[in-house]
Amino acid sequence: MLNIEYFIPVKYFFCNFTLLKKEYNFKSIAMKKIFTILGLVSASAMMFAQTNLVQNPGFESDLTSWAAGTGNGYTAPAILTTNPHSGLKLAAYELPTATTGFYQNVPIAGSTQYTLTFWYKASTTRPEGTNQNNIFRLWSVMKDTTGAPVYNSATAADDPLRTNNGYLPIAPTEWTQHTVVFTSHPSAASIDVAFRSYGSGSSYVDDVQLVQGNLAVSDVNAFDKAVKMNTIVGNELRLILPGKATVNIYTADGRLVSSNRVDNGQAINTSSMAKGNYIVTVDNGSAKVSRKVIKN
Repeated sequence: MLNIEYFIPVKYFFCNFTLLKKEYNFKSIAMKKIFTILGLVSASAMMFAQTNLVQNPGFESDLTSWAAGTGNGYTAPAILTTNPHSGLKLAAYELPTATTGFYQNVPIAGSTQYTLTFWYKASTTRPEGTNQNNIFRLWSVMKDTTGAPVYNSATAADDPLRTNNGYLPIAPTEWTQHTVVFTSHPSAASIDVAFRSYGSGSSYVDDVQLVQGNLAVSDVNAFDKAVKMNTIVGNELRLILPGKATVNIYTADGRLVSSNRVDNGQAINTSSMAKGNYIVTVDNGSAKVSRKVIKN
């Protein structure tokens, strides 16, 4: 029996349905045709997905395309492999001794709407009753063709690209998404997608995304519908994907047991996994969906 289970991330409910009943005994050639059709449907569904303008958005290639900020004494973040939001790596400043930061310069067009989004965690060593929030913030700046800064607002307090001259909320354990929708300055030719981290705390960044227009929920839903897998698992988890993605397998209590970069049509060896329920996440850097599977 092939049991396909969809997870709709916006509504958070599972909907199971059975495509093939037990009494039908399909030969392998028939199954190949079914998966070929599913693959073609998947490719078509994602054809118009928005393009992430950020290079190396999940730091899987370490700091390629990223650099230490231009402030005095700024240093590049460390690349860690512990508990990334997706994939295998993340960027981090752990208890820096002074203000620091990093950035990537990304070409953009003037007078155009963009959506900038990323995932972060931030913790502090400051005691309760003190200002605990000034640990981490977005500090991005648009630039013209000469490299000079151009702003949509007269002060940082009115600029969401500079966190309205504030700081992002402390989020010590859970990955938190921050999103800014903005229209570029008429003279803008690029933007420094930049982050700043401050002393007495630690900050972690992963899955940075800049797309033209609004980040459409429909793209996430299309990706969700394009991801196929067998949810009754024996010795392997077989996947139909619209493109290469990071596939993580977690136990029911949230422990990561497997992380792989997987292409369409590939399978993950699950023979060593104990019987039970698991959660599989599939992340292509722009969208992330989940499935519940049973290992028998």
